[in-house]
Amino acid sequence: MNTTIFLALICVGMIVVAAIVAIVLLLDKERKDKSKDAPSASTRPARQKNWKSWIPYIIAALILSFWTMYGALFFLLIVWIMRWDPKFHAWEIPYPTDLERDTVKGRYTWLFLSPIFTIPAMIASMGSLSYYASINERVLAVLIPCLFHIPLLFLLNAKSQFMYRHTQQAIYLVALRAGMASLAMSIGGLGGGAWLFLLGNGSLWLFGTIWGRNQAVRKECWLMNRKGETILAPESQISDDHAVNKELDELLQSMTLKDRQIAYEKSITAFRAGTPNVRKRALAVLSSLGEVEKF
Repeated sequence: MNTTIFLALICVGMIVVAAIVAIVLLLDKERKDKSKDAPSASTRPARQKNWKSWIPYIIAALILSFWTMYGALFFLLIVWIMRWDPKFHAWEIPYPTDLERDTVKGRYTWLFLSPIFTIPAMIASMGSLSYYASINERVLAVLIPCLFHIPLLFLLNAKSQFMYRHTQQAIYLVALRAGMASLAMSIGGLGGGAWLFLLGNGSLWLFGTIWGRNQAVRKECWLMNRKGETILAPESQISDDHAVNKELDELLQSMTLKDRQIAYEKSITAFRAGTPNVRKRALAVLSSLGEVEKF
């Protein structure tokens, strides 16, 4: 392979990795800054996320690095993103609204249309490689088109947990497609791995997108189920305005340290699932708790 092209690919690869890591760090910092002082909406113990939980993934990445260094780094990046929680995490969330459903469907519409951009970019990247290019070079050439999916990272600022988890799920599908393409191209480039790419990556593109979109239509989420989170049924939504408003009024009068957590959780639930009248009262409680700006 031409030395100039090789060095250019290495530089582009470093820029891609640095850019994605920088975006991830910025999003993670913003998420922590917004939520570090906010009480948790969860009614269950928080999941343990210490360094020991990373051991299986690090071992997997080390094994993967014998095949491709770029693939190992990409794997760890995806694992990191998939382990995030939204800033207002809850184990039970209200039934998603039609607006949330339609917004999530847009994520999968983009996954369906993105090959219009990613495939030509991958063909151009692979076309610059020689027949004797290393696996690392081929994997890098395949991962470069993932830049078109970076906007999904910015959607992780969604205030809706349903939208947040579906964004992560969309990123997971992108990672699977990139992994299949990397495997196909490392076997024999555009020639030897073409059939594996067309069948494997094509199946993930078509059926993965349909699978995710159908979940959005049904207002379900596979990733939420995997994490033990529950979407409340429509019939469990708040309907008795008088009773809810009375309860919120009582919470306003009891602002002890112990009651703050209860007040916060009930107000968040009322604001997300209640009628406009209930939402207005819940906002008053959140305002008295100093949580309106964070929420």
